[in-house]
Amino acid sequence: MKIKYVQLESDAFLTDLDFTLFTPAERGVFVTMILFLYSNDGKCEFDPAALSRVCNCENEQQFEQLWQIVSKKFQVRNGVIKHKRVTKQLRIAKKKHNDHRKAGKKGAKAKWQSHNKADDADTDAAEAKERKGNVIEKESKDNNSNTSSNDQSFSSSNPVRTRLSADDQSKALNFNEALIGIIPPRSRSDRTCFYNLTKWLVEGVARGRFNHEIFGRVLDYAKESQAGQKPVAVFMAILKKELGYEKKCKS
Repeated sequence: MKIKYVQLESDAFLTDLDFTLFTPAERGVFVTMILFLYSNDGKCEFDPAALSRVCNCENEQQFEQLWQIVSKKFQVRNGVIKHKRVTKQLRIAKKKHNDHRKAGKKGAKAKWQSHNKADDADTDAAEAKERKGNVIEKESKDNNSNTSSNDQSFSSSNPVRTRLSADDQSKALNFNEALIGIIPPRSRSDRTCFYNLTKWLVEGVARGRFNHEIFGRVLDYAKESQAGQKPVAVFMAILKKELGYEKKCKS
């Protein structure tokens, strides 16, 4: 996991007696090494030739001279450089990242379940209305005819109830989270649009229209749409062209 943001304490530098006594060149190597460790998960190999280029030294010998002074601020074991404060701050940053990620997943799961409950309620109401209409139609036909050929209830296609399995819900949640990460929704309408798309894809897989590779393919379409001024609109246009998906998002 790549940590992009950490907390840098300016006082930790300016109140450090060793740092205040460093020459400008020594400070440059020290700060550069700190930043380099932050960007490399808190550790790097002790390679004077490579590190001299990272620190913009004139040559390897200059780096080694400066490193002799600043190295006491670092830990070097088995050819690997670390720094105590860098390790601590990265650990804190990773914990915050994981906590936010868990909270986001929990919220997405709750929202997904609420959407499913609302869909089930709408489907139940539609089925109840359909059954009531069938009963009325059947009674009307029974009253108008005594022949067995006409003793049939009114028939029409019932709404399809789609209940996602736990595995399908997990796939849907993972896909939806990845999609939001690529194209952050700008409104509630965008979130609903992504939800409807996710459900459509899951239902398509369940009915054999697509295989599970469709999720990665759609995420690739999302990445293609990132550069546009209206990425959601571009994304929907690609889906319509490639998959025949007709629903639109209100922008």
